[in-house]
This record gives sequence, structure tokens and C-alpha cells, in this order.
Amino acid sequence: MVNDRSLTNAELISLGVPQEKLTDCLNLIDRRGKMEPTAWDAYAQEIGLNQAQLQGLKAVLVDKELWKKSERLIQIFTALEALGVKDYVQYDPNIIRGLLYYTGTVFEAFDSRGEVRRSILGGGRYDNLLAAVGGDPLPAVGFAMGDLVISLILETLNLYPSTLSASPANVMVTVFDPERQKTSLALATELRRAGIKVSCYPEIAKLPKQFKYADRIGVRLVLVIGPDEDALGQVTIKDLKYSTQQTISRLDTAKVILTMLQENTYTI
Repeated sequence: MVNDRSLTNAELISLGVPQEKLTDCLNLIDRRGKMEPTAWDAYAQEIGLNQAQLQGLKAVLVDKELWKKSERLIQIFTALEALGVKDYVQYDPNIIRGLLYYTGTVFEAFDSRGEVRRSILGGGRYDNLLAAVGGDPLPAVGFAMGDLVISLILETLNLYPSTLSASPANVMVTVFDPERQKTSLALATELRRAGIKVSCYPEIAKLPKQFKYADRIGVRLVLVIGPDEDALGQVTIKDLKYSTQQTISRLDTAKVILTMLQENTYTI
């Protein structure tokens, strides 16, 4: 479940809620599933909402299409679609997270079968937290996971691992520019479905920075889809281990990479 606090705040302001009451209203939304409806209505009146604002808020909290008003959520769902996991994520205006430092996207994960009602994890975007505690200003995303809940789900599904070992990706897909971010995410998904361990760079950045990151985490093959490759339906593969590269048809990418990894080397 995902929401965006900026969107919620904008809707509250459109209902006439003053700026100084926004935090109280976010806390009100966060308590909705934890209180009886009559008690929740009474609490809304206690914090200063009039009847029209309360009814307007209730309409907001059942509007499952509201996310389409948020450019950020549109980008998120576009990326989720490219990754092939959109069916696992839903917009829920009731997801707000009780902690005050969240500034943007917030999310919680649940057991899709509904057998475990507690959230598996929850978190979101915070732009000001690090500076508020004395660090350098740095926007970040974080989450906390309940080990008990995830353990129960893994045991129920017979997926609890007997041993844990590191399995870093050996392929990384770069993101050339905003226009090709969706293409890069889609390529990463295609390769994962072919059984390849793949990482995709999480933001728009200069390619040298992305290559340095790939080298630091031990990735061998780095894939690039720039404007030229995109126009021709191609992918450039750079082998960091052997300092070589080649450009191939995107349709052959998985086959070529599997061959390269199996042979551990190649010649152009």
C-alpha cells in the first residue's frame, strides 16, 4: 500500500484545513483503522474539523483514483509497471504513517492472503530528518521491518531459508536519462525473468558515477540504453572485468549475458 503525504496535505488544504492543523489531521488519518467510527468522528471534531471538512476528508479517504493527481505517484506506478510488479502495489489514501518526519511517499506492506493482518514493513521518504538530527541535509527513504511478522509468513509459505548467503547481482542496468528510465527498469525485469541476478541504478545520474557504483558492489556487466541504442532497439554491454564492450540487439540481451557469464569471458 502506498500514499504520498504531499498529496494528502494538498487535499486537506483544499478542504480549508489551516496549515497549523495539518499534522493533527495526519494523525487523525493514521488512527482511523484503530478507532470506532463514532469515536473517530468525535476526535476529528476535537482537533477542529467542521462537519463539511470531516465529510470531505472521508470522501478523500475512499478515493482510490486520487493518486492520479500526484506526479510523484504517477512516476512510481509507471516504474512499478515497467518492473512487472504493479499488481502487488495499491494506492491507499489511508496509509499515512504516524511519524512526523515523513515528507513524501509513504508505504506499508501486508500479507496479500490476508492471513496476517499486521504490516510486514512500513516506511517512506524523509527530506529533512538527517539535518534535523545534526547531519548533512540529505533526502532519503527508509523503512522498518517486523522480524516476527516476516518470520511467520516465511514459515507459513515454507520459504524460511536454512542458511543465508550473499548473492550480489552480476549485472547492472544503468539509467541514461529520465526518458529512458522506464526502458531500463523494463530491461532489468526481462533479465530477472531469464534467471539473471540484476541490479538497476536507482536514480538519474551521470554514467561514470553509475559505473563506479557497479564496480564498488562487484558487478561485472553494465548495460547501457542511451538515445542511440533506444532508437535502434539495442543494448550496450560493458564488461568491467575485461574492459571491453559490445552493442547487441535488445532481443538477444538475456541470451548473450547468460553465455558471457557461463564462459566467464568473451571476445568481440
